[in-house]
Amino acid sequence: MPTIPNFPPQLLEEHRLWHHANHVDGTFVPVGWGDRFLRFHRQFIRRALSWYEQQGLDPRWVAPWPQVPDAIRRAPCYNWAAENRIVNQPESFATLDELGRFMESSQVHACIHMTAARIYGEPDINDFDVAPRNTVFYSIHGLIDNWYRNWEQATGQQSGRRPIRTDKE
Repeated sequence: MPTIPNFPPQLLEEHRLWHHANHVDGTFVPVGWGDRFLRFHRQFIRRALSWYEQQGLDPRWVAPWPQVPDAIRRAPCYNWAAENRIVNQPESFATLDELGRFMESSQVHACIHMTAARIYGEPDINDFDVAPRNTVFYSIHGLIDNWYRNWEQATGQQSGRRPIRTDKE
């Protein structure tokens, strides 16, 4: 079930408006964008998954990826060195903004969306106007949020929030 049935239009609109107001082309990512990107998506995902759970939909479809799938890692656009730094050296990012800006400027985030759209045959994944209605969006952004959480733990800047989970604890 890649497309989530009856996805709330107000959530789609919120995501669309955020990206249109905060659009970057990946080559220049302004100061402050990375912090806004990671915080917005963390809160957005929580609200969307809360709605999803209330619908009784299968949480396995929106579970965070534990790591980037190998098929995506093999894409020509994929930046292995960037992923290695994000995963294995999270403390090397002085601020949350630096982490988020690096994810975008290294093209890791964009490549994951673009390649997932291609390999899964789901163009919505690469269109920020409609991506949140696709289950793969939550696998991608759950993974990114876990990278964010790893940075919090590595730098002692924990938000005190539990990891994004879709199964009952």
